[in-house]
Amino acid sequence: MYHNKPSFLSKTKGGITAVLLLLAISAPLQTSAEPLTFKDTNGHWASSYISWAIDQKLAQGYGDNSFKPNKVVNEAEFLAMLLRAYGLVTESSSSTNNWSKPYYDYANNLGWPINSSSQNVEFRRGQAALLLASAANGKAFTEQSAIQWLLDEKISNGRTSATVSGFIPDGKLTRAEALTFFYNLKLHSNALSKVKIPKTSDRLHEITLNDTLQTLQQTLGKPSRIDPSEYGFSWHIYNSSYTNYMMFGIQNDLVIALFSNAKDSWAMKSGIQVGQTIENAKKMIDSVSKAEAKDDFYAYTTKNVHTVLFIDRLGGNKIAGMMQMDQAISKSTALKSVNTSKLAAAYEQQLFDLTNAERAVRRIPLLQWDKLAAASAHSHSNDMSTRQFFDHNNPDGSSPFDRMKAKGVKYHSAAENIAAGYTNSIFAHYGWVNSKEGHREVLLNSKLERLGTGVALGGTYKVYYTQNFYTP
Repeated sequence: MYHNKPSFLSKTKGGITAVLLLLAISAPLQTSAEPLTFKDTNGHWASSYISWAIDQKLAQGYGDNSFKPNKVVNEAEFLAMLLRAYGLVTESSSSTNNWSKPYYDYANNLGWPINSSSQNVEFRRGQAALLLASAANGKAFTEQSAIQWLLDEKISNGRTSATVSGFIPDGKLTRAEALTFFYNLKLHSNALSKVKIPKTSDRLHEITLNDTLQTLQQTLGKPSRIDPSEYGFSWHIYNSSYTNYMMFGIQNDLVIALFSNAKDSWAMKSGIQVGQTIENAKKMIDSVSKAEAKDDFYAYTTKNVHTVLFIDRLGGNKIAGMMQMDQAISKSTALKSVNTSKLAAAYEQQLFDLTNAERAVRRIPLLQWDKLAAASAHSHSNDMSTRQFFDHNNPDGSSPFDRMKAKGVKYHSAAENIAAGYTNSIFAHYGWVNSKEGHREVLLNSKLERLGTGVALGGTYKVYYTQNFYTP
């Protein structure tokens, strides 16, 4: 049984100034009249390729007459220069506020292995090889096979040797190296393939189920933290950007579960997307062996993959997040061989992340973690579990606001969400998102600034969740 209860108290307060972090990416390099020699390219091994790129209007120098050949490029810059080299995207079509959109639209239409959510992240040489081989041939490659193709076709001689390892797949790609790739690729191929590469599996930021831990970390780097799960595997949490919040389940060094609410991070072979109505999504699912429809989610199994589509019922019945895992894992016994105190702590952190990820995609200011509010929330969840009640007011008559004050919280406005009986933090979060009793309003309230969470395992409902919000 699932239970939710909201509680909200507001006091007169002054205005709130929300400070937003602006994420900016470099615009693609534009060409202007300038000399073909720069103060930092004389004698550089790639000077001839740089001159060619300037002549082809692929790149330009900087105002101090430098070219910065060793400056690292990102995915958006690399993709833009590749398409310009073949005249496939015009300058006029990219002169919008989101300059990279036409390049990504072109690449996505052909199924190239790119991801707009990582466009401002430093680009690895292995990723560059994968994009070049796929674009030239119109077919899917692994990173290793793409590197081998570049070596076999003499498009690259590697960085230290003409081998896959000597290519240095994990090395960051410099401007000089990128331009050299484009020059050699154009000598090899007069045109890029226009064949659309079919999606062979569902992907979260280019990671699929059964990918290795090494592949995950090569693609995204090390996680922000690693959490236990009720299924026995570990969640690798990527929360450096809440607009692209992602969780990857790892067991025996293999990816066996995926979760994200970020639309641009998912690429489903069925075409299902976050933000799509659940009714339309159901029409796109083939070969379902088992399905389950609940108020907060629709789950189905196809070819040994269990998928859960979390639904925003109050926001137009649209998909608000997606989770996938190996079917065998989804059937495993919850809480098996898991340290319950560590699991409860993991749920607490995930509730905070999920709330901020929800607010981020809706452009609501993010919340700050507050240890005093967390202490109050943790105490209440433990109390509900131990004394086996479910209410905002405990059997002694203490309200959420009494408890927060007792922990030292000084607020102008405050609120509490509680839930019990949900399988894990993700399901609890979407229970609140779909609540008509005030939980959703609290979770998405732009005037609340701080949050602390508390989770306890045990008692009548097995798991108790508390969120304490406030504004000083």
